Amino acid sequence: DRYLQALKPIISEEELSHTQELVAEFRKPGGVGERLQKGLERRAKKTENWLSDWWLKTAYLEYRLPVVVHSSPGVVLPKQDFLDRQGQLRFAAKLIEGILDFKTMID
Repeated sequence: DRYLQALKPIISEEELSHTQELVAEFRKPGGVGERLQKGLERRAKKTENWLSDWWLKTAYLEYRLPVVVHSSPGVVLPKQDFLDRQGQLRFAAKLIEGILDFKTMID
């Protein structure tokens, strides 16, 4: 439900309707979602962390680009006190612009 709520502001009604159908199919008993969940639960019983081996292999060992800028980017910003929603949106837009400028530099 949170996934669909997050999509509403950024996709068309047609895309949302199609996505809702896909989510319903994924959630069906005995369907793909249930089978994947059971597989992850089996893996969790056999390993200390069901994700760590996959993450290590995929994100760090198989990935051939510099890890810091392509796999684990991070940013620490000073605390912001916004007076209104417009200020929050302006800040978010400038942050996204800066991130895209950085991406352009490294691509």
